[in-house]
Amino acid sequence: MALILKSIKLSCMQTNCYLVFDSEKKNALVVDPGEYNQALENMLKENKIEKLDYILLTHGHFDHILGTKKLSDNFGGKIVIHKDDEICLRDKTYSLSSPYASGEAVCKADILVADGDKLPFASRDITVIHTPGHTKGGVCYLLENMLFSGDTLFKGTVGRSDFPGGDYKTLLSSAAKLTRLEGNYNVYPGHEDFTTLEEERWSNPYCQ
Repeated sequence: MALILKSIKLSCMQTNCYLVFDSEKKNALVVDPGEYNQALENMLKENKIEKLDYILLTHGHFDHILGTKKLSDNFGGKIVIHKDDEICLRDKTYSLSSPYASGEAVCKADILVADGDKLPFASRDITVIHTPGHTKGGVCYLLENMLFSGDTLFKGTVGRSDFPGGDYKTLLSSAAKLTRLEGNYNVYPGHEDFTTLEEERWSNPYCQ
């Protein structure tokens, strides 16, 4: 069964949110629901998704997590986040969401992951790659030829490191860790355009 990917931009930060499902609609997941709105709901319903297996969070900043609880309430899905960013789901100070979502309900993670963990999905494995630097618990998720890089790696650059928990040298080490992966992958970042890992190896100055 082939995997199908759809994307949508959510929240005031235009965060890339991704839907992945198999061709028989038996398995589905969402990456980084920064907001729950009609457009996200429509994308799920138009693709005949009734239930999610996972909601994968690349890190705990508000523009990647604020739609998580409502999405889980409506479509299920185990909420997955790195153990070092789990506090962001409970504390708006850590998620930086206080000015943006004063009434937003908090939620609880179902699965706390660490580097190298694998999650079964549609007869495949999702591999967790811990990539701190933007946040302490930043991760990327590798699924077949898809690398969901959150705010670690972007087309031509890397994420910010000036937020609490960020560290520039650590972020560069995380970007280098990704470029050392064998083979080429389609890179789906948290913001802006898609890219490939091979392109970033050769053209991204932060990956040299």
